[in-house]
Amino acid sequence: MIVKTTAVVLRCYPFSNTSRVVSWMTPDLGRIVTLVKGSQRPRSLFLGQYDLFYTCELVLYRRERGLMHIARECAPLKMRPRLRRDWKAASTASYLAGLVSQAIPPEAPHEGVFALLDAALDHLEAAGSGEPFLFWFELRLLEQMGLSPRLRQCAACGAGLTSVPRQTEFAVARGGLLCPDCAGKKGGESRPRVEGDVLGMLAAWQQARSPQGPLNTRCTSRQLVAIETLLGGFLAYHLDVQPTGRRATLDVLARRVA
Repeated sequence: MIVKTTAVVLRCYPFSNTSRVVSWMTPDLGRIVTLVKGSQRPRSLFLGQYDLFYTCELVLYRRERGLMHIARECAPLKMRPRLRRDWKAASTASYLAGLVSQAIPPEAPHEGVFALLDAALDHLEAAGSGEPFLFWFELRLLEQMGLSPRLRQCAACGAGLTSVPRQTEFAVARGGLLCPDCAGKKGGESRPRVEGDVLGMLAAWQQARSPQGPLNTRCTSRQLVAIETLLGGFLAYHLDVQPTGRRATLDVLARRVA
C-alpha cells in the first residue's frame, strides 16, 4: 500500500554500501522505519533529500507485515541548517529525537508528539538551545503522553495545593507532590525533597505553551540541578526509559565540556 505523509528524521544508519535505514516520526503513522534503497548511489534521487532532523514529505510502500517499510519518494520541507553548525542545538536535537524514539512505540500514531517535536526543532533552528528549553520539552512530552507530574494537587490524597510550600516531598511513583499531611506519613517509594522555588518554576513551565517563558527565566545552578534530577528520575520511572544522551547534552548546554 502506497502512503504519503509528513515525517521528521529521527535516525539514519547503513543497511548496505548503497542503502540506508531511516527512522521517522510521523503524525498519522507514528514512529516508523523505512529502507531507502540505493540512496548513497551517485545518481540517486534521494541524495540530499533527507538527513537528521529534516522534516520531509515522504511517500512509502507500507508493508502489512514487518516493521520496515520501503521509501519510494522523499522531499525536504525543512532542512534546518543551523543544526549542522550549532553544536549545542545539534546536541539538544539529538537528545529530543532519541527521547521520542524511546518513548513512542513503533507504529503508534501520535499527532501531538509529532507536532511538539517538529515545533521544538523549529525553535532550535531559529533560536538555539538552553537547559530550560530541554526541561520544557520533557514536561510537554509527558503532558502529551498523559503523564504530567501533579504539581497543583497532592498525588496521594488529591487535595488541592493552593500555595507553593517552602519545601515538600515529591513522590516519584505516585507522580507528583505530597501535601504536608501525606508527606508526614511513611512510605517506601522514592521521595526527594523539593524546594518551593523549584516547584514554582516547574509549575510555570508546565503551563507554558511555548519555550520562551522558560528560556527567559533566570535560574541558579542549584535550581537547574534540582530540576534536572527530579525530571530525570520521573522520566526514567514513568516512561521506563534511560534517556540516551541526556547527561551529555546537559553538560554541553551548561558548558561543562570544552
